[in-house]
Amino acid sequence: MTPGEFREKILPQGRRLYALAWRFLNSREEAEDAVQEVMMKLWEERATLERRENLEAWCTTVTRNCCIDILRKRNRFMFEEMDKIAEITVRETDPAAASDNTEAAKMISVIVSRMKEPYRSALILRDMEGYSYEETAEAMNTNINALRTTLSRARRVVREEMKKIYDHGTG
Repeated sequence: MTPGEFREKILPQGRRLYALAWRFLNSREEAEDAVQEVMMKLWEERATLERRENLEAWCTTVTRNCCIDILRKRNRFMFEEMDKIAEITVRETDPAAASDNTEAAKMISVIVSRMKEPYRSALILRDMEGYSYEETAEAMNTNINALRTTLSRARRVVREEMKKIYDHGTG
C-alpha cells in the first residue's frame, strides 16, 4: 500500500476508531493515544493491508486489541476507583429518578467497563457502537452464533447488575 493509498483508505477511519477507543477506555487522552498507536501499527503493516478482505473490520480489530492491552496495563487503582464510582452511583440513585436514561446509561457504562472479555467487546461493538452482527463477529474473530451467545450472556450480566443496583437503591 502506497502512502497515498494509506492516506485515502486508512486515515479517514480515525474518527470512527477514536469513538470506539473512547467507548473502551472512557478517556479522551487514552483514546487518542490508542488511535495513534493503531495508526502506527497499521502503517508498519501497510505492505500486508492490501491482502485484508475488509480493511474497516481489520482496523476495528486492531483498535479493539490495542484498547484491551491498555486496559490490562491499567493498575489496580483504576479498578478500585471504578468500584467507588459504582458505589456512589448506587447510594445516590433516587427511586423517583430510576427511569432517568442518563443515569441508567452511566451505570451501564460502569458495568460494561468492569466486564471481562469477550463480553465487554461484544456489547461495545454491537450495542453501543451499532456494528452489525457480521462486522462485530469479524472484528472479534468469531462466528455469528458464538457472538450471539456472548451477547446474550453479557446482556444478562448487565440486567442482573442493574437489578442489583435498583434493588439496593430502593430496598
